[in-house]
Amino acid sequence: MRPLKVFAWAKDHHGCGNYRMGLPVWALNRAGHDALAFSVLNVDLPSDLDVLVGQIVAGQTQTEFWQSQARRADRSFAMVYEIDDDVWNLDMTNPSHRAFAGDVGEQVRANIEVADAVTVTTDYLAERIRPINPNVFVTPNCFDASLLTHERPRAEKLTVGWAGGSSHQHDFLAVAKDLHAFFKRNPQVDTHFIGVNHGDKIGRPGSRFSPWRSNLVEYMHSVDFDLGIAPLAYHAFNRSKSDLKFLEYSSLGIPVVASDFGPYSESIIHGVTGLKVKHPHEWARHLRALSNDSAMRDELGRNAKSWAAIRTIQANVWRWEDAYYATLGLPTGDGGASQSADAAQSSAAAESADAAQSSAAAESADAAQPALV
Repeated sequence: MRPLKVFAWAKDHHGCGNYRMGLPVWALNRAGHDALAFSVLNVDLPSDLDVLVGQIVAGQTQTEFWQSQARRADRSFAMVYEIDDDVWNLDMTNPSHRAFAGDVGEQVRANIEVADAVTVTTDYLAERIRPINPNVFVTPNCFDASLLTHERPRAEKLTVGWAGGSSHQHDFLAVAKDLHAFFKRNPQVDTHFIGVNHGDKIGRPGSRFSPWRSNLVEYMHSVDFDLGIAPLAYHAFNRSKSDLKFLEYSSLGIPVVASDFGPYSESIIHGVTGLKVKHPHEWARHLRALSNDSAMRDELGRNAKSWAAIRTIQANVWRWEDAYYATLGLPTGDGGASQSADAAQSSAAAESADAAQSSAAAESADAAQPALV
């Protein structure tokens, strides 16, 4: 298969921009392609471009450019729309709700319609998109293999933690009462939030807090949890979400307690790779069980890391390659059959020196676009 020339526009330099654009572009370059992530959509496109990728293209200026490129009579490159959220079902508490209301939501739909293909994170989101554009490819969120050999820092006290963005306010409100009950009865357990501090919602306004770091490796290296929590409210928007929190925690060997809903229902094997909460009182029960049993924490953490090994970007870059080749009408590869989890893990140490570059390409992305982390 010949190398591809790919231009990818990242809508931000936060979680979505890095995971969905910066990291795949980095991996595509390592695989021998000529790929670039950039911050301005209406750039001068090279004549030998193969694929133009646009992440949640919306807004008047961006939409005008996207639509004009789609109408070009001389266009020889494929246009791929990247979206990782159901922007038409945002909860009212989500900061992006107002940004995607009305005309913007319609712009997203119109821009998906004229694309040659769409990439999404989950099968459920793919089903949401296919009525708009039937040519959809699922490219799941992945992480850099170097994290599999990273020794995470350890806090002085047993720590329950969470990392993520402001879109999860509704999720925390849904479980705040139950988490508050656990921490009230277990004051010896510490809490650490990264990205947004939800400590006040669970009776811990003095929780340790670390700001978001745009470089994915630096961000993941700041995680020092012994236990990770992943609350997800029962809402239509969350059905399309990916299992990213579980994936992040698992890559570091951190056991997770997560809502038995959406992506976590499918990804987590209860009692093997994590614990799932079906009923509200189980938050306290599961956190108490893991807090009191270090052997159980270690076992679930090891199992989760073994599961995560199949989701490295190194072992999955073929998914992006196949999506782009198929959209161009070119033969695809062997579906990554030669990429095993063992191979990905064994090469992780050698690649760790390069890993810090994996998200740098998207760091200057357009801050005017609404963030959906």
